[in-house]
Amino acid sequence: MLSLNNVRNKVLFIMTLCILGISQAFATATNCQPSAMGDHIDLYIGFDITNNTTTIAPGTILASQQSSFIGLICHFTGERNNIYFRSAMPENIRDMFTSNGVEIFQRYNVGGTIDYNITQPGHSDILLGSWGEGTNGNGFGIRYMFTVKKGAANLKPFDTGVFQLGYHINEEGQNIGAPIYARFVGNLTLLCPTPKVDITASNGGSVNFGTISPQDMRSGGVVSKALNLNMKVNPECETGLNISVRFEPNNSTVLDNKNLDMENGLQVLLSNSSGDVNYNESYFVGDLQPFVPVNLPYTATLSHIPGRDIVSGPFSKTIRVVVSY
Repeated sequence: MLSLNNVRNKVLFIMTLCILGISQAFATATNCQPSAMGDHIDLYIGFDITNNTTTIAPGTILASQQSSFIGLICHFTGERNNIYFRSAMPENIRDMFTSNGVEIFQRYNVGGTIDYNITQPGHSDILLGSWGEGTNGNGFGIRYMFTVKKGAANLKPFDTGVFQLGYHINEEGQNIGAPIYARFVGNLTLLCPTPKVDITASNGGSVNFGTISPQDMRSGGVVSKALNLNMKVNPECETGLNISVRFEPNNSTVLDNKNLDMENGLQVLLSNSSGDVNYNESYFVGDLQPFVPVNLPYTATLSHIPGRDIVSGPFSKTIRVVVSY
């Protein structure tokens, strides 16, 4: 059964004349270790918009927050050892920001003066600074100011979930740690005063695999059935809702994050056109507009669990479909 719920050069010349300057070229930071202040940054920025969004001009600051303070202790060789922040923002998160009318700016807050628009694709690494040679370990602090500004598109509610924003690198581009994990949430209450998503599933929410031959299953056979989820938003949501969906196994055992153990030697895998679906993981569906229903096709595939005996008899499991907006 499927029950449904809504939820709110270098060219190296080998010549004696080129030996001068090699030590400068190989300046770098190595053996970096986190200080006692922590080994990563967790960032959460949420904001509420309660006035008419059409009056908010692009560039208006919607929220700002300073990150926690952490540090790294590194061995520096050579005269100039540059340290940078490198973005790891996924493209779907970047698209979410721009399509929902926001831009994110980041500034190194320990001596930095430049606000970098990290929602722009291909933006350069952020230079924290340069340190001299210190083979016994030199420490430096890491803290950032993040600012959310109104972008070009219309403001719409969004929730990125937790994602890796980036990490730190040395002059050679090597990852030296101190990652940043972030979540941004925009609650735009007036755009949808009574948010609601109506959900229906094919076959009344049931996937019936019919009669299964244990012999066929042990021989590597599979049985696949279609499952469709249909969603529509209430007409009062004039700018629509950002929708994410996840499948919860309802306290059942999940193998390898994506195979639901049916407790009879069989397992069920959900998939769509993008690939296999992991249970308990949210997948961004898109912007659901009023009067424009969305159909999400999935395939449920039943197969044998290697090494398990197949037990004859009826079987069923309940999966919750959770829609977030």
